[in-house]
Amino acid sequence: MDPFIAQSVAAIAADTVSGAVEIAKKCAEVLARAVRSRPMADRADVQREILTVGRALMRSHPTMAPLVNLVNGLLWRLEETHDSETAQRLVDETTNDFRRRLHVHEAAIAETTLRLISEEARILTIGRSTTVRAALRHAQRAGRRPRVICTESRPAGEGRMLAGELAASGIHTTLITDASAAAHVAHCHLVLVGADLISGDGLINRVGTYPLALAAHATGVPMYTLCSSEKLLPPGYRLPSQQPLPPNQLWPEAPPGITVQTAYSDRTPLDLLTGIISERGISPPVGIEAWLAATHLHPLLRADMDEAG
Repeated sequence: MDPFIAQSVAAIAADTVSGAVEIAKKCAEVLARAVRSRPMADRADVQREILTVGRALMRSHPTMAPLVNLVNGLLWRLEETHDSETAQRLVDETTNDFRRRLHVHEAAIAETTLRLISEEARILTIGRSTTVRAALRHAQRAGRRPRVICTESRPAGEGRMLAGELAASGIHTTLITDASAAAHVAHCHLVLVGADLISGDGLINRVGTYPLALAAHATGVPMYTLCSSEKLLPPGYRLPSQQPLPPNQLWPEAPPGITVQTAYSDRTPLDLLTGIISERGISPPVGIEAWLAATHLHPLLRADMDEAG
């Protein structure tokens, strides 16, 4: 791997505060740059570069489905040619289109979410989803006055970042501790969360989403995940092991004898959600299986996954 590309991959791997959409845009740029970084003999050479860099990117954020869909889409698109020049052009076209669709889908999701946000609605969110942020800003511009509650989202604290961004947009924002989040749900009109991925096994998102879903379900508060189609995990793809966060993020210089366990994401059963808001509108969780089945995993990606064990 080109040293500059390796450095870019390492920077993405170290990013613990950006949302899945932001990470996906950065990865698209890196993949396009990787293919242009050295001469390619033929399509197979381009495919190998996509797999090498793509594998590193997918393992850097193992729960983010947009990265899988990006690499998968590139491999399928490359089936259209055999020469390297056309293959490189197709990579540029595909990555540019991928970034454009992320933006368009985010805008469509914001417009749909607006229908759920009443005047001065109290809304709770977790983490720092840029899709949720876009929906809340859109509601503000449309004349709503949402009152948003953000969890601090330890250990990385990206919820504090979101709170600052929303406040800078003129949105009434309250920051709370993670431990108090479930107690606040009963006093809200709506819970909106982002998504790293959705599969038949559930929603993977910022750790703390699952207890929020349990609290929302118990109190009858609607909870939606804002999730574009890029976040649907292709059936047959096996997620790599999620590496724990550095223990010092939770407790620097912990005394001997204490094991510090950290995790960035958790899994929420889909039946705890009221619905899934995508560029297609609002879908019931039970309908997601048919949508997932429409995505096919490229044989090279499947083989690469099998080789990795």
